[in-house]
Amino acid sequence: MSEIKKINEIISEVKKSNVMRSMPLGYSCGYPVIIVKQSRVCAVLPFLRYKVTGFVDKTEVYPVRFLVTYAIKDGVITAFEDLTENPVFENVDFGTPVGFFRHDSIKNLSKGEYKEKQAQLYSYYDSFIASLINKEEYPAEQLKEFRGLLSTLLEPSLKPFYEALYPSFYHTCVE
Repeated sequence: MSEIKKINEIISEVKKSNVMRSMPLGYSCGYPVIIVKQSRVCAVLPFLRYKVTGFVDKTEVYPVRFLVTYAIKDGVITAFEDLTENPVFENVDFGTPVGFFRHDSIKNLSKGEYKEKQAQLYSYYDSFIASLINKEEYPAEQLKEFRGLLSTLLEPSLKPFYEALYPSFYHTCVE
């Protein structure tokens, strides 16, 4: 059995892929959504824009606009979606910020502390993915920690997008 790719490897691979040519410059990857689609465990990578304003903790956060779906075991991109074409989001102005980075839950973290928490979150993603691929139950205590950390790091203004797009993941992994 081949080794399961780590979430940061998947993000890096997608960022280097040709699919990025389908997006304007300046889009960054948000926190992935993990789903099972047609019996395949997939990472859905949301892409959005941030705009530095020059003020502390006032970097503008824009809505999730693009989704890239990556089948983890197969190691391939299976879908690309521009949410401006999705009727669920027809009333969203993708050119207007929905919030600011850094939000209250992370305002007091240094850059190093933030990176540490992000690394821990990615390790939870990795174990969550492995449990789905191996058809094993994900430990409740780990899920609680994963959920708490993702909820802390995820921009509050982006939570409605995650819920609208993938309610099952949202209600399992985000508080």
